[in-house]
Amino acid sequence: MRDMNKKTVDVGNIKIAVCESEGDGLDVLLIHGNSLSSKSFAKQFVEPIVSKYHVVAVDLPGHGDSLPFEDPRNSYSLTGYSNLISELIDLLNLSQIVLVGHSLGGHIALEVSTKSPNIIGILIFGTPPLGIPPAINQAFLDHRLEPSLLVLDGVEVPQFFVDDFNNTDPNARRFLIRNTAKNNYEDEINIVKNLKIPLAIIHGAQDKLINLNYLIDIPIPTLWRNKIQVIEHVGHSPQYEAPDIFNQILEQFLEDLS
Repeated sequence: MRDMNKKTVDVGNIKIAVCESEGDGLDVLLIHGNSLSSKSFAKQFVEPIVSKYHVVAVDLPGHGDSLPFEDPRNSYSLTGYSNLISELIDLLNLSQIVLVGHSLGGHIALEVSTKSPNIIGILIFGTPPLGIPPAINQAFLDHRLEPSLLVLDGVEVPQFFVDDFNNTDPNARRFLIRNTAKNNYEDEINIVKNLKIPLAIIHGAQDKLINLNYLIDIPIPTLWRNKIQVIEHVGHSPQYEAPDIFNQILEQFLEDLS
């Protein structure tokens, strides 16, 4: 595993922390989940991924080592996050981009796909695409957000998950929920129905938050390999709980896009 050395870049008026590998292949942008950070992708900063591809992991505003939004009430929303990621893409001169999004990061990735012409593929996990209004009770098995729900029962929650959760700007959780309830986001069901690029979906079979049947029922014309990639004996965070299997799927997806 490579060290995830962070640097800070100015995106608009916000200092955002990012980690980059030195690979010169496709640009692979990793977007973490709610109340986590780029640390949740530490097991993806491994060979041969980081040498073959230009891997970038970002700390969202108010998460990890990034500063919070200056206008939390309006900016902690899927639209606010996706606008910032679009700006980051331009700032880092990313060209052939594969978005990889975990949970909240997957929702952000779907919305970013409507704003950047350079995205050639998307991989999401722990993310049920939401229509407007959102079918919350159908998409989610549990509406709570706490570290114990992020991994399989019986698996010890990593301390950095807990630390990230506790260090996240409380406004990030508060206003994201409020803005989503106000339908302040793009219709993700419509996005996936009309995608022209491959969309890969990974699902932990024992995910305590996401309803697999809901995912299966969504029409996705460009679904990679025509099926959801289910990883057994894994919860909401397969990139951490089963990194070997997750990374193998990720590498296969990147190979196909290459």
